[in-house]
Amino acid sequence: MLSLVINLARAPGRWASIAALGAARGLALERLEAVDASDPAALAGSGYRPRRGETLRPGEVACFESHRAAWRRIAGGNAAHALVLEDDVFLADDIAPWLAAAAAAAALPALDIIKLNAFPRGALMRRAPLAVVAGRAVLEPVQRTADSSAYLITRGFAERALMLHAHYSLPLDVALYDPASGVRLGHADPALAIQQQYADFRFLDAAEEATTIQATLAERRRHRPRKGPLALAGAELSRFGRRKLWPALQPALNLARPAAERLAFRRIPFARQVP
Repeated sequence: MLSLVINLARAPGRWASIAALGAARGLALERLEAVDASDPAALAGSGYRPRRGETLRPGEVACFESHRAAWRRIAGGNAAHALVLEDDVFLADDIAPWLAAAAAAAALPALDIIKLNAFPRGALMRRAPLAVVAGRAVLEPVQRTADSSAYLITRGFAERALMLHAHYSLPLDVALYDPASGVRLGHADPALAIQQQYADFRFLDAAEEATTIQATLAERRRHRPRKGPLALAGAELSRFGRRKLWPALQPALNLARPAAERLAFRRIPFARQVP
C-alpha cells in the first residue's frame, strides 16, 4: 500500500522520527514534501479562491495544497488505497495489519475515506458500525469532523477530490470531511493515530512540535475577520446546538428511528493496539 507522509523540508527531525516509527510498525513510508507557508512562491498558483467572510491564512492554504499534492501522487499510482499521514502523529502497533484488513474488507469498498485519527472533540455518528475490522469499528460520521493528520483514501476518490477541490475557499477539514459534500466517510474507533497535541504522552520534542504544516487554532482565531454582535451570537448558538443541544437530544430522537439509523455522540480515543 502506498503510504505518504507530508513533511516540511525545514522539519527533518519530524521525518526521521516518523520514518523510524513507520519502520517499527512495518510500514514503508514515502516522504512527500509539504508546501511551505513561509515561502510565498510556493503558494503561487494555489487553488485558493477567497470569498466574503472567509479568509484563509497562508498556513491553511499550504496545508490544503500539501494534501492536494498527496492526492495527485495517489491518483497517478496503481494502488487502490493509500495512507496519508502528517508528520506529527504517533501510530498504533497494529496499524499495518489493520490497513491490509481494511483494504480487503468486503464491507468497505463504498467508502471514500476512512479517518484514522483520534478525535477527542467528538461528533455525531451512526451508532451501528459500518463494519468491524481487526477488532476496530468503522463508524459513519453524520456531521462534519476535523483533523487531516491520518486517513486511508481510495485512488478513485483522490482523483475526484482533485476535481472537487481544484478551487477552494474553506480550510481542508471543513471542505473535505463534511458528509453533506457527498464524501462517503468512515472513522476507525479506536483510532490508529494521534497527533502530539492530543496525546497524553510525548513523542516529539518541543522544537519539532512547533513546526507544523497546519494553521494552529490560535492562528485561525488571531486572523479571523471580526464579526458583529449578531454574527457572533449566531455563531455561538450554532456551536452550542452542534456540540451540546443536538447530541443531548439524540437519546429521545433515537426512539423514533430504526435501529440502523440511530445516532450517538462519539469521542474517538487512541489505542496502541486492540486485543
